[in-house]
Amino acid sequence: MTGFIKCLAVVLAVFFTFGQAHAEDSVKLALNWLVSGKNAPYFVAKEKGFYAAAGLNVSISRGNGSGDTVKRIAVGESEFGLADTATVISAQTNDNSPVKMVGMMFAKSSIAILYSKEAGISKPTDLIGKKLGRSAAGASVNMYPAFLKANEIERSKIDEVVVSPSTFLALILSKQVDAVLDQSSYLGRYRQGAAGSGVTINAFRFADFGLDLYGDGIIVQNDLIQKNPDLIKRFMAATLKGSAYSFDHPDEAIDILRKTNPEIDHQVGKEELIDTKELAMTDEVAKHGLGYIDAEHMKRTQEIVIQGLNLKRAIPMKDIYTLTFLPSGS
Repeated sequence: MTGFIKCLAVVLAVFFTFGQAHAEDSVKLALNWLVSGKNAPYFVAKEKGFYAAAGLNVSISRGNGSGDTVKRIAVGESEFGLADTATVISAQTNDNSPVKMVGMMFAKSSIAILYSKEAGISKPTDLIGKKLGRSAAGASVNMYPAFLKANEIERSKIDEVVVSPSTFLALILSKQVDAVLDQSSYLGRYRQGAAGSGVTINAFRFADFGLDLYGDGIIVQNDLIQKNPDLIKRFMAATLKGSAYSFDHPDEAIDILRKTNPEIDHQVGKEELIDTKELAMTDEVAKHGLGYIDAEHMKRTQEIVIQGLNLKRAIPMKDIYTLTFLPSGS
């Protein structure tokens, strides 16, 4: 896989040179949650000069959930956003949100159940009779019913507790809940917090247990596609180069991330980045390149989202995403 990343970096470097002829454009990237190790590629692209070489001055801001990020892009508050695919499809379908995906960052969704091994959980059906902590809303909550159905679990057989995500770890450690609905990317933080407690925290991703969901992708406003396609091409080339470099140099990537986000523990951040690499570097990506979106995979994702969120219709693939702005070979 390392060899693949190096080859991709070379391809991107060739594509990437056209940006040097452009004056610098200032753009905003809105993340979909708090800054963590999984976001290192964007900070690497900025620090290593990948964005600058593409004629871009990129400012990066934290998010408040994918739904909020979609709204920020739709109204033009930021040019680029990182958002969960299921949330994007829902917004496009229900609200006719004027956004489109231009590159997939996670070919697999990170939505997961994080659980205490000591509670006797090791597979989805072990959740029966257990207590699960979850937030009131969000991508993970939206996909939860579909996950249960895929694993033939009756929801009524799980005791659900609606709490703030900030209390998830404390509730597991105090054994007030046996598992929580969260993201596999945050497993390192859970394990660090559980160190010395006698509680072993593991995770199983929805994507590995019946829900072939795409994860987070880059979105833009439809108007930007019409008005400045070159800007999107330059951003995607630099961003994917940042991903390739980060996956190949995780320690350096986290050191760069911590320059502006010192609150992130190095080891935890590295584990989050490694999890992100696992989500990104699928067989699909190995064949087509980082950022690639497969029509059949997206169709399966849409079917799951329609069922999980009770959407009334299926919108055309061309309204969900485009491959136009990926480097050649994707």
